[in-house]
Amino acid sequence: CRDAREQASELMGYVRELTIIGLMDEKPMMIWASHYLSAMAKALMDDAELGMAR
Repeated sequence: CRDAREQASELMGYVRELTIIGLMDEKPMMIWASHYLSAMAKALMDDAELGMAR
């Protein structure tokens, strides 16, 4: 569970960076990449929560 949280945190850091780059440099592909990575981070956290419930 802790590993999943660490990985999700790292992904969210990338999401933040990509979002800022996408907005500042007007690069919509970076925004879409950040959207995809945020979904991956959410999936990691959801899986970790399910694992803890068992």
